Amino acid sequence: MQEWRELEPAWRAAFELAWEAFSAPTIPVGAVVTRGDEIIARGRNRIFETSGPQPQLFASRVAHAEVNALVQLPVDSRYYDCTLWTTLEPCAQCIGSAWVSTIGAVRYAAPDVYAGAARMIERDLERAEPWRPPMEIAGPIGGPFAALGELLHVAFFLRERPDAPVVPTFHERLPEVVALAERLRLHEHAGTPLEEALLKFVDQL
Repeated sequence: MQEWRELEPAWRAAFELAWEAFSAPTIPVGAVVTRGDEIIARGRNRIFETSGPQPQLFASRVAHAEVNALVQLPVDSRYYDCTLWTTLEPCAQCIGSAWVSTIGAVRYAAPDVYAGAARMIERDLERAEPWRPPMEIAGPIGGPFAALGELLHVAFFLRERPDAPVVPTFHERLPEVVALAERLRLHEHAGTPLEEALLKFVDQL
């Protein structure tokens, strides 16, 4: 558990939100926005939920963790000095939302082999709006918590949405993660605090 305690507070907060989403159950991604050392917004995926706090989105395909953090930022400010932290590589919607929200940096813990679009910044957005200050992208972080971000994603779909289009991609490109998800049965720990649940499986990441 030393690795957990050594994580930056923003990462711990994002992973706690991802675990909350996993327990909901909905797609297990968590995100926070920081300014300096302060967390100024928190969000998690709510796609498969029927309610959520305002102004966060729910019961919609756009109710991603990153969006639910970003919608809390008032429009009368700019956020070039802020960082968006997310447990999974942002998709095209979320990296675009960070760009439009004037976020200055994005950090993601785990790669998303199916929908990750972090490189879209260099490929499309910066070319389309060269006047905007650059948005720094960093990730994945490596180590057990990159593995956790990927594992939660795979485990959710294997159990809750086995017919989803993403599942064959997981079997083809992440067979070791699929095997680990099937072995660990993370759903049996859902609802317990993440730090407590980690004691059961962190040494296998």
